Amino acid sequence: MLARRSQIGALLGLALFSLAACQTPAPVVPPPPDPPPEPGTTQEAPKEAAAPPPEDPSFRKTPPQSGGDTPFIAPKIDEARLPNGLRVLYVMRREMPVVAVNIVVNRGAEQESAPGLTSAMASMMLSGTKQRSAIKLSEELGAIGARYGAWADHDGVGLTAQALRDKTPELFTILADVVLNPAFDPAELERERTRRLTAILQQADQPGVLLQNAITERLYPAGHAYRDPLIGTEASVKAIKPADLARQHAALFRPEHTTVTIAGDIDKAAALALVEKSFAAWKGQGTPAKTPKDPPAVGKGEKRVFLVDRPGATQSYVAVTLAGVPRKNPDFDALMVMNTLLGGQFTSRLNLNLREKHAYTYGARSGFDMRHGPGPFTAGGAIMTPATAPAVKEIFAEIERLRKELVSAEDLADAKANLVRQLPARFETAGETAGTLASLAVQGLALDELATRPSRISKISAEDVKRVAEKYLRPDQMRVIVVGDAAVVEKELAALDLGGVEVRKAPAKKDAKAEPKKDAAKGAPVGPTGRPRVNLGR
Repeated sequence: MLARRSQIGALLGLALFSLAACQTPAPVVPPPPDPPPEPGTTQEAPKEAAAPPPEDPSFRKTPPQSGGDTPFIAPKIDEARLPNGLRVLYVMRREMPVVAVNIVVNRGAEQESAPGLTSAMASMMLSGTKQRSAIKLSEELGAIGARYGAWADHDGVGLTAQALRDKTPELFTILADVVLNPAFDPAELERERTRRLTAILQQADQPGVLLQNAITERLYPAGHAYRDPLIGTEASVKAIKPADLARQHAALFRPEHTTVTIAGDIDKAAALALVEKSFAAWKGQGTPAKTPKDPPAVGKGEKRVFLVDRPGATQSYVAVTLAGVPRKNPDFDALMVMNTLLGGQFTSRLNLNLREKHAYTYGARSGFDMRHGPGPFTAGGAIMTPATAPAVKEIFAEIERLRKELVSAEDLADAKANLVRQLPARFETAGETAGTLASLAVQGLALDELATRPSRISKISAEDVKRVAEKYLRPDQMRVIVVGDAAVVEKELAALDLGGVEVRKAPAKKDAKAEPKKDAAKGAPVGPTGRPRVNLGR
């Protein structure tokens, strides 16, 4: 019976197919013809578009007039203090329904007893509290959609976070726990240690890091706060214990050292209420900070060229360097203008000389790393290996030109305008605004520092630029640090007559795959977590 039904179905389908095939297709109707021309008219051919008039090249000689710069107006910064000494800085930002928070202390790696201790502490603060494990902390911050991180540099330590406006109370609850109750769990420390040891091993293949480490080694004596890298050394990282982190945290994180900066879509009263609820019970007395001293001057007969040998390198990483000035130097504004002219913008003298004129490099720059104490001044870049010594010669020539000649009015005006035009970006978003307030707090600057800067910069003269160049850029105190191929560049560097060349081999490359550690409590292997949690330097 089933077979018969199948046969009937097949015959019915074949009949339907044949019927469809026999149908006549619908005829295609052609479009109607164009109407005939009216009597007495002639049909003309379509006219071609008229050719454009010839271009007058003279207009290219005069650029369009600029609309002028918009005056920079800094936002109003409100300040408050809790009875325990904690400081609050607040700026209202209504553009987006977000709130950004920074919690910073004005003590940093300059106060540590061993290299890398402060940056390890900052990272470990986001690796769990006494109430929240590392995983629970991460999950709770993720559940409210927060962006967060930690940083540590020589001058301070801080936490950064941002969340939607209605999640701000939960954000403050979590951040207060992170600040007040870090766990410094031994298992989490082993993960952090492995990550840092791996990063230190990788530095052997990073010429830029080798250059920075060599700069601080040559400028600052043993024991100086600025000599060792923020990440620490292999020996110091291996020696860190949870108790060391706890002691460093207790020394740095005290209410009198701390500032909470808040920017975003939240009323001032509501912001202060959250800070008071989170930190009013925090007790602790501030301690005096140690300010790093000026390093010794270049000694008589000292070799002033230090060469880290990387055989086969196609580029030399070059820095002409000396110990600079603290951030609170009274000549700050004049130094900023002077450095902008020398190497602080694309049209600077160093870049136009080394890149545009001689094609030695893709880019040359200079800068002061201003801290609580005198951080390094550097001028240089990544230079083609055969041009290493000529580039060093040109860097000294441009420094000497600033010391001996007055800059033109046009160059001076361009440099000052460049510095002022950078200021609005400091307050472009809620996060950047909170970060700017944090920088003011860490450096101990006045709240109107940025608001008054355009006026101060406008008063800097060509004579001021020459004066600070003569005072602070002293060629006899400058050292030359090079990471490059010694077989190619050493002889020419020695010919510069800068007191001789000291050569050191670059650190040997090792397998960056660190051995897994054992958790002392559980005996289980512990590897890196892979979570991006901290900037080792700001």
